[in-house]
Amino acid sequence: MKQLIIIADMEGASGIFNENSSWIWNGSDDWREHGRECITSDALAVVNAAIDFGVDDILLYDGHFAGNPEFNIILEKLPPIVRVFDVSNRCFDWRRIRGQAVTNPFGIITFGQHARFGEDNAYFAHTIQSPPIKSLFWNGIHIAEIGSAVLSFHDVPYLANIGCAASMREALELSDKILTIPVKEMAKGWEPSPQETYSIIYDGVTKALHNANNTTGIFVGDELHRFSMELCDGCFFETSTNITWKGTIENTKATWDAPSIEIGLELFNYVRRLIKSR
Repeated sequence: MKQLIIIADMEGASGIFNENSSWIWNGSDDWREHGRECITSDALAVVNAAIDFGVDDILLYDGHFAGNPEFNIILEKLPPIVRVFDVSNRCFDWRRIRGQAVTNPFGIITFGQHARFGEDNAYFAHTIQSPPIKSLFWNGIHIAEIGSAVLSFHDVPYLANIGCAASMREALELSDKILTIPVKEMAKGWEPSPQETYSIIYDGVTKALHNANNTTGIFVGDELHRFSMELCDGCFFETSTNITWKGTIENTKATWDAPSIEIGLELFNYVRRLIKSR
């Protein structure tokens, strides 16, 4: 069985730009009428390419606006081969998500991706939620949504990243073996429609799947995993709270160590709860 893992976001979807930013607001009329159609078109391009290649099981995680139960992708328009991860309200429960996949999936693809907070020439750049989060690092590598997802599947070949051209920087820092498939690029003023990018995504995913034997997962090693998070201006950590994990918390920066990626990302959620606004 060839199982493909697909991790979706929305800010990097085709057809969504600064001038129609309301299309990404989960629950809004514009999101329902326009935005969902854009991300669904991208999803279909990925899925159809995978099916035509011979993938026979697809697990999809729709992570945009996590915490809201309504999916951004119109699931009814996807082929029945696609299953979604069982996660409460689509929350970032990475250990539960990884546990639902087979031991050795064929590969993982990220699509609809945006860049990290602070990246130049990026649409809707942020790191998990910015503000308050300015940056998140794992063992010195600057990660955001792409990194959190891919590290949770670090033992799975990372095949391709699809989305805003600026998002490719994070993806390539994790693995320089992936195929990058931009669907828009602010620096060049390239803003095609979903109809124009469908074939770009389909062809790129097909190429990435054929190249799977030349890709790898993310090497994480057996050493201690060190995470650090810095906050945007106007935000700070509540340092009077006693912490029960191995780490330090200062005014605008927190660091913590974990024996595994999974535990480190779970501790991120605990640290995040200590963020306050001035």
